[in-house]
Amino acid sequence: MQTTVPNKLNTVQVNMIKSFMFLNDEKEIQEIDALINFYLEKKLDEAIENVESEKNYTASLYEEWLNASNKQPE
Repeated sequence: MQTTVPNKLNTVQVNMIKSFMFLNDEKEIQEIDALINFYLEKKLDEAIENVESEKNYTASLYEEWLNASNKQPE
């Protein structure tokens, strides 16, 4: 899968890059990475919950889809 890279960074991206110059070791970088990943996971979970709510998706519906896709053609 090919991704496109914007030609310019936005203000938030520039400020984040500037803040990285204050990090002194690998542990701090890993901590920041973990925080960013946690934030993005939370946003993804919220988006999924919103779609599930809007479309009335339930666990039983997911189970039904899984069973239908696992059936062998006769």
